[in-house]
Amino acid sequence: MLRPVGKRLIVKPVEQKQGKLLITKSKPTQFTVISIGNEVTNANPNDVVYLDKFAGSEIEYLDELFLVIDESNILAKIES
Repeated sequence: MLRPVGKRLIVKPVEQKQGKLLITKSKPTQFTVISIGNEVTNANPNDVVYLDKFAGSEIEYLDELFLVIDESNILAKIES
């Protein structure tokens, strides 16, 4: 499992579906938090967050793409 360091998080885009169709956009707006660094205070794994438009760096791990972001790139968190 990937584990970020410091105030970094690993996130993955939320797939938007409408019926049976997968809606694709040029830039996803919602991301699911996969893993957090030891200094992160405002997010937890499985949270859904909105990010700055150009936030983070893409990495590939086990044939999946993830985004590594800094905690300060989180604009808002969806709370249920």
